[in-house]
Amino acid sequence: MNVLLIWPRIPVTYWGGQYAIGLIGKRAFMPPLGLLTVAALCPGEWNLRLVDLNADELSDWHLEWADIVLMSGMAIQHDSMMETIGRCKRHGVPTVVGGPHATSSPEKFDAVDHLVLDEGEITFVRFVDDLKDGKAQRLYTSDGKKPDITLTPIPRFDLLNTDSYSHLCVQFSRGCPFACEFCDITALYGKNPRTKTPEQIIAELQVIYDLGFRGEVFLVDDNFIGNKKSVKLMLPKLIEWMQQREYPFWLYTEASINLADDDELLELMCKAGFHSVFVGIETPSLESLKRTMKYQNLAGSLLSKVHKIQEYGMEVMAGFIVGFDSDTEDIFEQQIEFITEARIPMAMIGPLQAMPSTQLWVRLQKEGRLRADFQGDTFGFCNFETKLPAVTLARGYRTVLSRLYAPENYFARLRALISSMKGSSNKTFGRLSLSMKRKYYKSFLRALAGLLIVSGNRRQYISFLWWVVRNHPDKLLFAVARTIIGTHLIRYTSEVMVPRLTLLEAELSGSRQLSDAR
Repeated sequence: MNVLLIWPRIPVTYWGGQYAIGLIGKRAFMPPLGLLTVAALCPGEWNLRLVDLNADELSDWHLEWADIVLMSGMAIQHDSMMETIGRCKRHGVPTVVGGPHATSSPEKFDAVDHLVLDEGEITFVRFVDDLKDGKAQRLYTSDGKKPDITLTPIPRFDLLNTDSYSHLCVQFSRGCPFACEFCDITALYGKNPRTKTPEQIIAELQVIYDLGFRGEVFLVDDNFIGNKKSVKLMLPKLIEWMQQREYPFWLYTEASINLADDDELLELMCKAGFHSVFVGIETPSLESLKRTMKYQNLAGSLLSKVHKIQEYGMEVMAGFIVGFDSDTEDIFEQQIEFITEARIPMAMIGPLQAMPSTQLWVRLQKEGRLRADFQGDTFGFCNFETKLPAVTLARGYRTVLSRLYAPENYFARLRALISSMKGSSNKTFGRLSLSMKRKYYKSFLRALAGLLIVSGNRRQYISFLWWVVRNHPDKLLFAVARTIIGTHLIRYTSEVMVPRLTLLEAELSGSRQLSDAR
């Protein structure tokens, strides 16, 4: 059977890095790990092809070749999913859809032939068995069961053109021990973090290595340190593997802020080659953290914990939210001040969104405050009636973005971060093999040449990089990488988000004035 796996298009967002990807000669940020895992669960006799719409075009030939289409996706990919499902139906190709969006909102997928929800190690395997017997059902769920991922096969990385991607990804664990009100991770994957064995993660990295990929690898765990015991058993083996191959990858992941409380874990991650970690900080408002049940962020000083991780030589990327019920009108200045003092260049700030299957969604639905379905763009606007006036929220959000991603402010935070790492014993940024450094510099310098020709911020770039060369030459590679991604963040803010929020603010102000007049 000819099986076509399709990963829908992701629109331009802060996360996608679309304005920077082309500068380094790549087509997409990272591949669809979930679909590659599903591919590994397919019978060996099936003929598989992968089309990532972020890197390639879906041609009529693909659909004429396919006997069946397998598709996954997130909420933000909804429009692309619907368009692709429509094309499949016009070509008469049966569709099988799963993944987080379909699992959270199955009612949106009436047009598909088969819905295979929850984790594929349970539901997709059942679907395949039934398909072979000619009795495939329309709907498959796991009924709350979670698979043992120590039995999960190695994803089919061989289906990729690895040259198309700036990053590759692997997964060590699923689930998170915390239950923040706005987060859907525990609903999708549970509160008991399940981990693969050290041997599994090493085997996956070895496959990527053997395919010739060298670069950044994202461990996509919902919370990498959710099961600290298993992580500490795995990291020494990862360190040994990385050392034997002279550090062929830069690693980064997601973790909760309590990482800062564990010096042993910080040291192990640094030795393994982790250069960055994404942390959900959300807000400096203690009241908002309490109300959203982000209790792990309430123990001690958030600012001190961010600095502690940075002192180990790891960059902290972080997520922030405005629009909590407890937020007051000064929250926007609080966010700007915290992010600046925390020296976080890559701060992802978005209005609170109620996602299906979360405790927040349920609460707001009971309160009658939900306005529309979740659209997936966490940088769009709140999909519920907020306590703060909507026009105040739109204006404040625009202020936060425009101030933080003014070029001079972005590079000021980057300077502060690099300076803070001066005395660090961690050598993450110098651990890459010589061949890797050469590859990175060749790619990055070409990108910089392009930026200096076309960008209006060239003076900022030159000033910042000359400062790095003079003061922190060992961090130059990292600095160049963050200059390139900063181009995306700065441009997306000024060209997309600020105009969008300015228009929204005008619309909300007009509606409010009309309401007051009435």
